[in-house]
Amino acid sequence: TGIGFNPKKVAAVMGPDFKLDSWDAVLKPENLSKLKKCGVSFLNAPTEIMATVLHYIGKDPNSTNPDDYKEAGKVLTSLRPYISYFHSSQYINDLANGDICVAIGWSGDVMQAAKRAKEAKNGVAVDYVIPKEGTLVFYDMLAIPADAKHPENAHAFINYLMRPEVIAKVSNYVSYASGNAASLPMVDESIRNNPNIYPPAELKAKMFTLKVLPAKINREITREWTKVKT
Repeated sequence: TGIGFNPKKVAAVMGPDFKLDSWDAVLKPENLSKLKKCGVSFLNAPTEIMATVLHYIGKDPNSTNPDDYKEAGKVLTSLRPYISYFHSSQYINDLANGDICVAIGWSGDVMQAAKRAKEAKNGVAVDYVIPKEGTLVFYDMLAIPADAKHPENAHAFINYLMRPEVIAKVSNYVSYASGNAASLPMVDESIRNNPNIYPPAELKAKMFTLKVLPAKINREITREWTKVKT
């Protein structure tokens, strides 16, 4: 999870020397209040955004302290006037069309926006950055229901996807990295050499994953998120 942005529009609003490489760009009100002029989108993903804010303010992103979420809620409330909308897919088209200039989004989705803009030849450029403070790393999974009638077919499909030549084509299409090391030589150079898709070790060291949180903490997240959105 990182920041997708339109370099030209950001430079027009923030000045040519503004470096968009930190969560400061979207989590400091003084920056977001300026970026509001060209449109800002946040993921409609409370657990992810809350964890990101906690990480940013030096707290445990998987905190089980309700007070930490109240603090994260205050940060988000200070940003709320400058957020155009919360959505987990609309930003792809909006970035590609130049309708917004910044989005907290998922790496592959932002890369797809960049690809759409390039294909449309509409003069819009889209870039993506993993903030230097580190970020959430997530994994898309395949699961087989316990009562599946044909589990052997599911295993056959998973085995097919895990063929290096197959999963490499998936990475090339959706711009998401896969964990299949053998596929790497078959991944397009522009993707495998992109540090925002396959991050270097020093950046990986600053990343975190989400844990399953107690129900009372999930309720706190929902309460704070509802307050922020409304």
